[in-house]
Amino acid sequence: MLGQVIFDRFPVVGRFRELEYGCTDGPSIRAAVRMAAPGYEGDLVRYLRAGTTVFATPSAVPDVLSGTGEFIEGLHLLTDGHWLWYSDLPHYVGRYHVEIDPAFIEHARSNDWTAPQVSDEHLEVMVALLIGDEEEPT
Repeated sequence: MLGQVIFDRFPVVGRFRELEYGCTDGPSIRAAVRMAAPGYEGDLVRYLRAGTTVFATPSAVPDVLSGTGEFIEGLHLLTDGHWLWYSDLPHYVGRYHVEIDPAFIEHARSNDWTAPQVSDEHLEVMVALLIGDEEEPT
């Protein structure tokens, strides 16, 4: 499967089963909605938005929680060099207070809520894994 190697190597946050790119056995985004935002939500949303783009598409993705199917934005795969997530995740966290993996939250907090810059070399490795290139660049 194209790109599966990258998902085996790097943890992914936010692969909710209702999303087009989600996992069928992933958590439910609807069950993850919270009525109130945690105190760190603004920092978390900024962290998610500041990720480095691994792969970008022009495909607009619908907001599966809006009821109207309004479009959010083009779908991109983002990273902080350790975790991966899709570009619509900050929308869901900020608008619906969607709860995400506590390990990711702790990781972002340990980076003082500042997404690290990813080196070109590390990004090249990630892209090679995404496109299915079995040999990692040196």
